[in-house]
Amino acid sequence: MVKATKNEMLENEKVSVLKRLADGPDHNVISYKAYRANGFVFHTKGSESSMTTQNSGVTMKAITIFISRKSDPNGVEDETTYYGVVKEILELGYFDIQQTVFYCDWVWIEDKVNSCVINPETNLIYLNLKKLKRISKEEDELFVLASQVFYCKDLTRSDYWHVVLDAPKKLTRDVDAYEDH
Repeated sequence: MVKATKNEMLENEKVSVLKRLADGPDHNVISYKAYRANGFVFHTKGSESSMTTQNSGVTMKAITIFISRKSDPNGVEDETTYYGVVKEILELGYFDIQQTVFYCDWVWIEDKVNSCVINPETNLIYLNLKKLKRISKEEDELFVLASQVFYCKDLTRSDYWHVVLDAPKKLTRDVDAYEDH
């Protein structure tokens, strides 16, 4: 009996989800200024200039390799939380599958003095939204599926410092109950 290779198995399936994703998205992309997902309403930062509300703050947890010093090329993997601002909301089409992603600028969380400070007494996280990573390296992941946070201005510091506040999910007919993080 001859076993089929992975490629042959994919070709034998009508059109598997994996094959559609591996083929890449089609060339039609839909851009949004606002988007509702999983009980959250997200806006792009550019669309908030005339609004009194702020819904462009995002957060995500990821496993990251941290390098403690330049002389040590081997880093240590650790889970960390990233904070960012939504620049664009894009819906990619993979034939009959749609996937929405957020294109974001991220705060330099590695800079524990000038960008991201955790108050040890209150456990509040303070971010300097002026210290955003732009497209710095090719391997930086700029497109994500994220959760929402709010940034509240810290009146005791300069205009760019904000406190991170978790966003409760909004109740909709799609979300049955309040989800506590």
